[in-house]
Amino acid sequence: MEKTLDEALQRLKREPGEPVRATVEGMIVEVRVVPGPLVIRSAADVFAEIGPWEGETTEEMFKFLAEARRQGSQ
Repeated sequence: MEKTLDEALQRLKREPGEPVRATVEGMIVEVRVVPGPLVIRSAADVFAEIGPWEGETTEEMFKFLAEARRQGSQ
């Protein structure tokens, strides 16, 4: 247990995954790090970040899927 809130915060910086207790004005308090806000991005944003497709052509993908279907039916 830390003696001051400042000490608790310093320890929290060193060990952010563990809650820390401290004595503040005669009270025992516990402080912890909470996760930041969830960043929600659209699929369009993600695809824009990834960049243009540099893989198989549409025709190559159709051939691949047709072959997989043929093999799956046997």
